[in-house]
Amino acid sequence: MNGRRIHWPNALTLLRILLVVPVVILTLVDTTATRWMAFFAFGTAALTDGLDGFVARRMELVSETGQLLDPIADKMLVTAAMVSLVVVGRFPAWAAVIIIVREVAVSVLRFAASKRGRGFPASIAGKAKTGAQLIAVLMYILPLGHAWRTAKTSVLIAALVLTVWSGAAYLRRAPDLLGSRA
Repeated sequence: MNGRRIHWPNALTLLRILLVVPVVILTLVDTTATRWMAFFAFGTAALTDGLDGFVARRMELVSETGQLLDPIADKMLVTAAMVSLVVVGRFPAWAAVIIIVREVAVSVLRFAASKRGRGFPASIAGKAKTGAQLIAVLMYILPLGHAWRTAKTSVLIAALVLTVWSGAAYLRRAPDLLGSRA
């Protein structure tokens, strides 16, 4: 062995990115069996989201790469799953548009801030938003009957409120994040 260690937090983030492919394929096939398989693939990917941050802090492996890659992986997972669900008619397109517009806006802001040497860590509201989006998408992936419609809609509305709220908070910080350094 050459003495190099695996950077476990980034490996978990990359696993989340790799799991996007089976989630999309299984969702698009859209049978009861593939819905369950997509649920487990998406659920596994969602678990890596919390785990990578925990491992990074625990092993003192917090990195700029991880801080940039983690939110990208989250957005890829949620966006790809939502779009797949919209394609098969199991997720409201209008809700996907709201979420995607927010994610693109915050990603652009995060990228611009990083180019100016400014850190842009996720806020508590941003983390809550991600959790709510993950739960909402999980519920829409599952082969739940009509009786679950109110629960799914309620979780989606909570995710949308957190999406808009956290996005607005990030945008309010934009002048400070993008201003010139003194």
